[in-house]
Amino acid sequence: MPDAAITTGECQPTVRSLVTTNASTCSNHSMPSKESEIILIPPGSASAEDTTSVEDTTSTNGSSNFERSPVTARQLYMAITGGVLLYFIAALETTILATVYIDIANQYDDMSNGIWIITSYMLSSTAVQPLYGKLCDILGRVETILISVGIFTIGSILCAVSKSLGMLIVSRVVQGVGGGGLMALTSVVLSDVTTERDRGKYSSFLAASFGVASAVGPVLGGLLVQHSSWRVIFWLNLPVCLPAMAIILYGLKVPRPQGTIREKFKRIDFLGSFLFMCGIIPLVLAFSWAGVGESWTSAKNMTCIVAGAVMCVVFLIVEWKVSAEPIIELKLYKIRNIAVSSISHFFFGASTYGPIMFIPVWELSVKHSSEVSSGLHLLPMMLPMVISAAISGALMARTGRYRLVIALGGMLTVIGTSLLILMDEDSGNGKRIGFVAILGTGIGLSLQPLLVAAQVTVSGKDMATVTTMLTFLRSLGGIFVLSILSSVMNRTLRTEAVKLITLFPFSMYTILKALDDQSVITKDPSIPEELRTALTHMFQTTMHKVYIGLVPFAAMFFIAVLFFKHVELNTRRKKTIK
Repeated sequence: MPDAAITTGECQPTVRSLVTTNASTCSNHSMPSKESEIILIPPGSASAEDTTSVEDTTSTNGSSNFERSPVTARQLYMAITGGVLLYFIAALETTILATVYIDIANQYDDMSNGIWIITSYMLSSTAVQPLYGKLCDILGRVETILISVGIFTIGSILCAVSKSLGMLIVSRVVQGVGGGGLMALTSVVLSDVTTERDRGKYSSFLAASFGVASAVGPVLGGLLVQHSSWRVIFWLNLPVCLPAMAIILYGLKVPRPQGTIREKFKRIDFLGSFLFMCGIIPLVLAFSWAGVGESWTSAKNMTCIVAGAVMCVVFLIVEWKVSAEPIIELKLYKIRNIAVSSISHFFFGASTYGPIMFIPVWELSVKHSSEVSSGLHLLPMMLPMVISAAISGALMARTGRYRLVIALGGMLTVIGTSLLILMDEDSGNGKRIGFVAILGTGIGLSLQPLLVAAQVTVSGKDMATVTTMLTFLRSLGGIFVLSILSSVMNRTLRTEAVKLITLFPFSMYTILKALDDQSVITKDPSIPEELRTALTHMFQTTMHKVYIGLVPFAAMFFIAVLFFKHVELNTRRKKTIK
């Protein structure tokens, strides 16, 4: 028995005429012509009349912009299942090493470069995301996802067998090239198989996988290092990647682009891709170096910033004047919601990744949680995020409205980040859970409507480009805030450590060791209680400044989302493959 077309609840069929204006003279009681189409309208959605007006306002080129064939339940569930698995494993690699990279660096006796175990993955995964958008338009969704999964799997194997820290860092770069595609392409595929009206509802599954990965990652990494080996972290990717590849290969049925391999190869914007990488990589490197203590005005950083900025300008000129199929369609930024969503995604990434990275550090250094339990303190943030993401998706599906949801999410994000400033050594579980829950609720409400608000304003052929560009800006915002606030943290710690050494000159070695490994505060029984209290206060003073630094990013996010313009959400799928 063939799969039934996916519906939302109990749908009522509504006949919408697709014939030309000449057919409007036909009687209302006449049978629909062969060109008519049965559209399923879910309860609570727009009526037949409302739906027609939606189509009229969002498509001036007729029904050729929409898919005629429905998505079956099997196709939708396979796409979501494969997407959730890939999204989860890519997000997990961002956080799973957050609390154990110090142990790995200690094993190689190279603490100074240990942070690059995390930074290298974030750098490469961010830099390649826009490239995947155009690549999947040319090669096809399935083919590009398989390439991405293959690169990620090879990178994971190389990480697991690394013989030196240098090899591990390079392998993480390879892994990130694949991981960046997984993060971006899952959102693209979801846009292929869902309507704008229902997209937020199904996107809540991706939000759930991101939330679980962010909360479980540090805990899982700590447990594996304690009871096994850090190499197992990378071997575990294979049992997830291989089934996901099979699901995508055999279960994802989306149209494939026309043309031979040679024709597709000629369409790839190699010059634009090269210039984009030459511009973004130096900038991200400068951010990363600043985050680990390098001065922003050092010769190395300034060279990267200037060179990166110049290459980005050259890239934009080439995309504007030269490229036949540019990676970034600059004309899209004439659309208000695209520009607003781009700015919003940058500050949203900063407001999201900042707390995810620094809350476990605060728990570890100020509340003396273990490497394992510090990650668990993200659960009060992630659980409300998942729930509120589901609520925002359901609201969009039922009402077709999203501006108020985004604004409410932005406001709660500002409130949540501001409340983090109030946390100190004496904060109990009520504050620690309540404050981050408010922040998680704000993030969840905004997560999917931010993307849909931009997607609704473009044609289907630009969907992948817009989606991957916005995910790139979100990741770039995360890297930017981590570099800024890590720089603040390192500079403040050094200043406070000098003050502490003057008070405890005979404990200088212990104080300096605590700067790199906060767990020393509780693990070393020889530390006097007075010094232990002073070290805790040093980290509290530092993290207080970090939390203050988060607020301007959240505030800019809230201000930006107020400029969204409402555009009706389509109840039909756009054609996203040429």
